[in-house]
Amino acid sequence: MMGTACRAHTFCKWELSMKNLSCTLVFLILFFTVGGCATYTDQISEAHRAVDRGDYALGIGKLNAVLGVKRSEDVPDKWKGQRPLAVLERGMLHQATGNFKLSKQDLSAGEAELEWLDLKGDSIGKIGKYIYSDSATVYKASPTERLALNAFNLLNYLSLEDLGGATVEARRFTVGREYLDSLESQKGKTHGAFGSYMAGFVFEQQGEADRALRYYEEALDDRDLAIFREPLVRLSRRGNYQGAKLKGYLEKVEVGPKSQGENDGLCEVLVVVGVGRVPYKEPRRIPIGAAIGLAGAYLTGDAEILKYSVFKVLTYPELVERRNAKKLPGLTFDGKAVSTELLTDLGDEIRREYKEIRAQIIASALTRMIARAAVTEGVRAAAKEKGDTTALLAALGTELLLVTMDKPDTRSWTMLPDRIYMSRLRVTPGKHELQVDLPGSGAPVYAVKIDVAADEFSVIGVMDPR
Repeated sequence: MMGTACRAHTFCKWELSMKNLSCTLVFLILFFTVGGCATYTDQISEAHRAVDRGDYALGIGKLNAVLGVKRSEDVPDKWKGQRPLAVLERGMLHQATGNFKLSKQDLSAGEAELEWLDLKGDSIGKIGKYIYSDSATVYKASPTERLALNAFNLLNYLSLEDLGGATVEARRFTVGREYLDSLESQKGKTHGAFGSYMAGFVFEQQGEADRALRYYEEALDDRDLAIFREPLVRLSRRGNYQGAKLKGYLEKVEVGPKSQGENDGLCEVLVVVGVGRVPYKEPRRIPIGAAIGLAGAYLTGDAEILKYSVFKVLTYPELVERRNAKKLPGLTFDGKAVSTELLTDLGDEIRREYKEIRAQIIASALTRMIARAAVTEGVRAAAKEKGDTTALLAALGTELLLVTMDKPDTRSWTMLPDRIYMSRLRVTPGKHELQVDLPGSGAPVYAVKIDVAADEFSVIGVMDPR
């Protein structure tokens, strides 16, 4: 029921007579079973189906409806509920259609309305507040989502050949990454390899070798990718920075008397390919006993009271996998095949983050259920003592109403690409043609015309969120 408003709060205003109490309870059951409040996943399901068919224009139109705007160029006047997240979804579809200007506008607008999710610093109560029934509150972006936002906006700026804007966005990425590093829950964890690489590329083009080396070092891992090798060797000859990870990498790479790409008159082409979509959230049911076992030490309150509850299952937001094509993109440049490399698996990062807080999510749901069960049990005990059957039915209705109002908040940035591939080329100045084939995705072969001057660069972004 896309766009259906929650009407649960009006029930408390009804003055129920003894005569219509049973009918009302039946109606409550039907209302919450069949209708109720649509989750975020429900509200953008039509956009997902359009994107699955490759109809990105229709997907953008469906998101316009969620945003409450008529044109794709417009952003909402009021940023309520799911709109900050929906505008990020639309920004990724604009990027998929090659409209980097509108994508930049959407991502920048959404960023200003987001809050951060501290995976372990937030209390169970706070987690419960934005996991359940609070879709009107500001969306809290996970670390992966938050840093990906800057990374994809860097791609927008570079695709538009706006190096100055990209420099500002790179600094915004740095602020976000430093904030994450300051959190106790995030110490020692690497975030945002894609953003770090894009920021390194920006400062490399600005001629700031040391700063570029620092960003590239952040993006390094145990793999020896070609997209790192030549730039790091070349920049290490011009800069002074050499962190421990960078030093170890350079010791493994053969460094000749002259690095390729220095003063050779060639131009740089960076190709970024995003494929698939990351896992998303949907409501799932789990038996109360299993939920208590998963919640473990995070659970607060006396779970014993739940044995009196008529509801023996818990509903919570579970991460669900998409069936993405896993084959490497095929790239040809001027008719010759070139290699691509996987830089970032955003899907894996999303899974890791969710795994860290899954027990807390379930614990917060149980804690809320325990509190509500305690209220209901008090009503039930009083009614039982007086032998009031009608009051017992009312207690049951109250429990039904309270529990079914807990619609899991399934918001997440669902249009993020599952995997990010890169290829880096040094080519002669002039006109060229790049072709990108995404086998197994159902997408056509993307053909991109390139015209780049000597000693300049060109960044090509191809996004296919099917």
